[in-house]
This record gives sequence, C-alpha cells and structure tokens, in this order.
Amino acid sequence: MHGTKSRRAGDASTSYTFLAVNPGSTSTKVALYRGFSPWDLEVVTQKTVVHPGAQLIALPEPIDQLELRIRQVEAFLIESGDPAVDAIAGRGGLTHPVDAGSYAISDDLKLDLRTARYGNHVSNLGALIADALATERNIPSLVVDPVGVDQFGPLARYSGWPDLPRRSQLHALNIRSVARAAARDMGGEMEDFRLIIAHLGGGISIAPMVAGRLIDVNNAMDEGPFSPQRVGSLPTTGLIKLCFSGAYKKASDLIRALTREGGLYAYLGTDDGREISHRIDEGDAAAEEAYRAMAYQIGKEIGAMAAVLSGKVDAILLTGGLPRPPLSDWIREYTEWIAPVKINVGEMELLALAQAAARHVCEGEELKTYRRIDTQ
Repeated sequence: MHGTKSRRAGDASTSYTFLAVNPGSTSTKVALYRGFSPWDLEVVTQKTVVHPGAQLIALPEPIDQLELRIRQVEAFLIESGDPAVDAIAGRGGLTHPVDAGSYAISDDLKLDLRTARYGNHVSNLGALIADALATERNIPSLVVDPVGVDQFGPLARYSGWPDLPRRSQLHALNIRSVARAAARDMGGEMEDFRLIIAHLGGGISIAPMVAGRLIDVNNAMDEGPFSPQRVGSLPTTGLIKLCFSGAYKKASDLIRALTREGGLYAYLGTDDGREISHRIDEGDAAAEEAYRAMAYQIGKEIGAMAAVLSGKVDAILLTGGLPRPPLSDWIREYTEWIAPVKINVGEMELLALAQAAARHVCEGEELKTYRRIDTQ
C-alpha cells in the first residue's frame, strides 16, 4: 500500500513531505523534503538514479524510458520507507510559451509532452512521472517554471527572418531559483535587482532579468555559446551546405548530432568538464584551447545580455555543473568589469521543485492551468 496523504493542507502545526523529480539525460534526481513551509524545508533523503548506457541504448527516445523511470522512483520511495507524501513536483519540459510559475499537470500538458510537440527532450518526462505517482496516491502534482517559460518583449523575438522568430527555451527552474537565493543574500527579492544568470551545464542558458522577469535568453538548443554537447550558434551558410551535403539522411539525425554530439564532445571526444580540466592539468593544449573558447563565447553572450540591460547590472550569477576553475576564472576575466560575478556551483532545482509544492500545499498558492494551442 502506497503512502497516501492523510493531513489537511494548510495545517500549520503539521510537517509536510514533498517529492521532487528531475529527469536528466543519463539519470533521474529524486529527493524527499520535509517542513512546515516553503522556507524551512529540509532534505530527508535524495538520490541520483543513474541509468546505465545499455538501458538508454535499448530505449533511445525519452518517452520509451517513462515506465523504467517511474519504477525506479517507486523503488526510491520504498527504500525511503514509503512515506506519506503531500505533493509531487516534476521538472517542466518543452511546452508552448508560458509565463513563469507552477502549473497543474493537465491532460493538455501531458499530451504535448508525450508527443514531444515542442521538442524531444528528457525533461518532458518530469510531469509524466509526477502525475503517474501522484494519481496512485490521490495527491496533487505540478510542474514548475518549465523550459517553455517565455517573458520576451517584442524586440527580443526578431531573428532577421519573419518565419523564424526567436523562441524562449531555457533552464528557467534553476535560473529563477538561483536568482531568488542570490537576491536574498543581497538583501532583497529577485524583483529588486538587475541580474544576468548563466546556467552552465550540458546546455547553456544566459538570461538577463529585470523586475523578476527573464526578458531575453539564447535558446539553449539553438543559439549562443557552444556547450559540452550542443553546437550553439553556427555560421548560417555553412549549416545550409551541411544540410544538403548528404551526410545526414533525416533532419532528426542532424538535430540529434548538433544537440548531443556537438560542442566540447565534437572537439575533444568528451563532454565531461572534470575530465577536460584533468587533461589541461596534464598539459593538453588542445583541451585548454577548446575549453577556453567555450569560456570566450560565454563571456561574449554575457556581454550581449549586459547590453540588453543597458549596462545596468547588479550581479552576474554563474550556476550549473560547469563554473569551476579554470572555466569560471576565465569567465570572470571576460565579464567582471560589467558587475560582480557570484558563483553557485550545481543546481537548486530539486529544492525549487519542493518549495513550489510547499507553496501550493502550505500556503494555498493556486496552480496555473496549461492548455494546448492550435498552432505552434
């Protein structure tokens, strides 16, 4: 018998338990948090469930991995004593443009994610896992700040070709969570500061924030710096020639290559920043040059976003798995003249998910409704 909710939401005398689920390309991060409010949550237990390469080869598409990942999260709960859980929050996936915030997992949302209507990415599984587990337990489920968060103004949408408007796709969950934490450290709320937040991981999102809104970003799948796995912005005419070269039979093959086999992996045969740093320490000049080139491009993008803020920047925040020396030192060299650089290595996504669940259960924050739209 699964643990079920047995307490009334809003009972300030009761401690609540929340499950956070964050699927990644080779693992699923899960954590149980407990507390009385969003601001006093403590982690009870957490785990990174690693998916062996053989499993992923047998299940190459993210949606094929859904049942496997559900079973593994169930196993985590059983290992943790099968506690009563009050709500489950999953990482949001690729959606049509939505405002920031927390969303109930509607049928419309599940359909768009199952069919990968707006992109085929493993983050699409977050809502589906959370919904499946919550339905069994008759408790709320939600997603928070999905990848499709869009707070662009009209000027940010221009690309130079009317049929190809720029789209907002970014690591919104971690970016907004890190911005909240940094703002508290600076003595205010994130709405009080003008920030540039750079999420540096397998994909890279660099976004300027004004009044708590992410008004621009390099689309992490299409633009900006190259990353450990992704090519970033490419020379347009060269890309067109590659498309018609015959080297790739289907568009999906080329998209997969550019988003999973590009960047550092294409130059160095690895996307592991720790391995690259080790190579540099061992005197590998090619590794140092490629890694420094990525820092150079990150610095350029931060400079571009400083222009969006008219040069009025209170802080630059570096987050994700990559901002460690020497990469973080090089980025500082390029950007510290703009504003102080603050580094938060890792990500706060699991805590941000749990806090959103707590805002809903403990404080009654209303969940937004996601509805399908007729056209992309």
